[in-house]
Amino acid sequence: LHTPCCKVDKMCRPGASSSRSPGRKVSPSKGALRVKRGKGVAMKQKFNRLDCSNRFEDLIGWILSPMAWAFLCVLSPFLFIAKIVTDKVLFFLVGRNVIYNVNWEDPRVERKILNLDEDDHVITIASAGCNCLDYVIDGARVTACDLNDCQIALVELKVACAKILTFEEFFSIFASNDCDFLREIYPKKLRPMLTSPSQSFWDEKIPTIESFMYFGASGGLAYAAFRVFFPMIGLGWIRTACAERMPPNEFQGIVDVNKVYIKAAAWLIKKVLEPFAIAFAGVPLRQIELGNKRSNTWLTVFENIIYRTDFAGDNYFYNGYILGYFDKHSCPNYLMEENFDKMQASLKKGALTLYTGTIEGFLKENMALKAANKPHATFTVASLLDHMDWMPHEWINSEISILMKNMDPEKGRIFWRSFADDVHSPILQHLNPVEIDQYPKVEGGYAGQFDYMSTDRVGMYFSSWIAHIKDANCTIEPRSISWSDSATTFDTSFLTTLKTGYKIVSFPVKQALGFVSTKKETANGHGKNIEAFYQDQAAVYDSFRENFLHARGPMLTCLPTKVEGNMTWIDVGGGTARNLEFIPVDVLKAKFKKIYVVDISPSLLDVARSRVEKVGLSDIVECVCCDFTDSESVRKHLPKKGSVDIVTFSYSLSMIPNKKGALESAMSLLKDGGDGYLGIADFFEKCGREHLLQYPIQLLKWLEAKAHKYYFRCDGVHLLTDEVINEGVGSDAVKEFDERFRGSVPLLPILRPIQGFTFYTKGLKR
Repeated sequence: LHTPCCKVDKMCRPGASSSRSPGRKVSPSKGALRVKRGKGVAMKQKFNRLDCSNRFEDLIGWILSPMAWAFLCVLSPFLFIAKIVTDKVLFFLVGRNVIYNVNWEDPRVERKILNLDEDDHVITIASAGCNCLDYVIDGARVTACDLNDCQIALVELKVACAKILTFEEFFSIFASNDCDFLREIYPKKLRPMLTSPSQSFWDEKIPTIESFMYFGASGGLAYAAFRVFFPMIGLGWIRTACAERMPPNEFQGIVDVNKVYIKAAAWLIKKVLEPFAIAFAGVPLRQIELGNKRSNTWLTVFENIIYRTDFAGDNYFYNGYILGYFDKHSCPNYLMEENFDKMQASLKKGALTLYTGTIEGFLKENMALKAANKPHATFTVASLLDHMDWMPHEWINSEISILMKNMDPEKGRIFWRSFADDVHSPILQHLNPVEIDQYPKVEGGYAGQFDYMSTDRVGMYFSSWIAHIKDANCTIEPRSISWSDSATTFDTSFLTTLKTGYKIVSFPVKQALGFVSTKKETANGHGKNIEAFYQDQAAVYDSFRENFLHARGPMLTCLPTKVEGNMTWIDVGGGTARNLEFIPVDVLKAKFKKIYVVDISPSLLDVARSRVEKVGLSDIVECVCCDFTDSESVRKHLPKKGSVDIVTFSYSLSMIPNKKGALESAMSLLKDGGDGYLGIADFFEKCGREHLLQYPIQLLKWLEAKAHKYYFRCDGVHLLTDEVINEGVGSDAVKEFDERFRGSVPLLPILRPIQGFTFYTKGLKR
């Protein structure tokens, strides 16, 4: 199993013979997963062949665990720094080097679903060009965008070579790494076919490039991982298996014997390589954080690629990196001889258009052409790969809103992958997407037998989705930061922040000494306290909270706007009506027939009335001063039960003493059948991932939560818990989305409470 490197190198040369017979039948390995069947439908079970142990492994674990934690303690300062600079390193590489030398998205997953033909026009990410060339082979026209002009240069070189070379010459460069031949033909044949930026890039890289497999940031990382790291931890035999194209049952049998090494590799990747190296793999921190709710992400990845794909025979994503080259049995479609002539002919006809910039940037230019009655593109497919994992909700909304305006309303469909288990943004949920089975089973095969010719060979994406434009539940409309044209609409200067902070901190003392009185009439005792607290802050209320309420913007960005419009929205604790500014005035007028800003502070509502009057929304926005927990007051001032589309609490629920009553009022007002939408943005006591932490860390987080709880309680803010929310919304509520994160507090940088937003529907999952 542990073949010396010198022997492996001889066996792994291009053209080496393979012991695998093309027609060899693969039988199920001993101990393969069996799936129970009930009423003719396969029932899912946890797939955990690597998650088994025996007494020997348990003993090893008891010995090594303290050593591992000691190792992490030594590395912890470096890991902390690495986490901070990860995204900075990644974006530093953009424009300076190729990040992806291979597309790390398996195109055969979406090709079967999209079923592309000559009538399709695809917009996608260029990356390394593998997927967009696949779409060209299928007959579609393709527009490929990339912010990194180095990626565009790589795709341009592939296109230039495909246009003028024979298949064998093309294959020798991009599969067998014949860089000497590339250097020979580049100056006179290839360079004139490239754009000026690509010429500059390749003028620098051509003299030194030795291998396309280990080219760029991800290529260098792959070399370190598969050629250095794997042999060091006892996994060098995998290279031999790939060179011999070992059948799946034999390969999986060896893995079963060596599962301790696989589990060790998964642990080291999670704890060490992930913080230090993900930037070089082209993976931003936000994408990695989508998997924080899983306890064994990398072990699951190993299970996916080992037990659900033909790893040694067909999985070119890993074979290429492990061996250092592609062979004709295991390579991307654009490197297969049977596809070359069709690809070459399509490229010569101009089937592929490359654009340096974002997809949104290209679409804006396309919309300008459309507005000027000039030739423009209408897309039938948007293949967005995994890049929406990178984006905050505001960016996703911005891209999808303009994308839908550029797509065919009947044939348009959007495909994406995600590191998350579910749809990772409510904006994407509004598209009514359908999940794609990335690991289909063999029809008529034994229970649990995967169709190795159809499964996702990358194994790192935990869900894939397709949405048809015509099936979308909502329109995705643009969002705004403010109704003002000024870039800075609020005074967030240090002096103003300090003054407001002083008023907040000193209020309990002044109230205890009897120096506080209300100037306006309020609904009850709680209303009197709230009015007393806010009456001197009303003018600067929004300014102080701009850098404080971090979940408000994402929640309001993700609110649904139904296709038919005519919506009713109640914003509970809406105060100054600042929340409304996150939606442009024209969208509010087009989609809402009535908006109620409910608050218990008259001073804040005075600011709200002034705000909506300035933009001409007084006919649809009503400011209501009432106690939302009082059923009689709700009945008197607000719409009838079951008639409201949206109810929101933006950092108000934590300040309402009777939280159960407030949530019950909200649920009673919402429409049934999944049409009513409850949104809550606020401070939370827990992040929901504490159970995944080791005991010492759990204890520290528990103590921190207690400190946060005490600090906020002094200001009348009671951190929310899942138990309180679940009790209030009742059994009819269905949680659609939940996101939590750390957010800073003005003047107290060390204080980073847990904030987040969550959405519920009433009666039915949307």
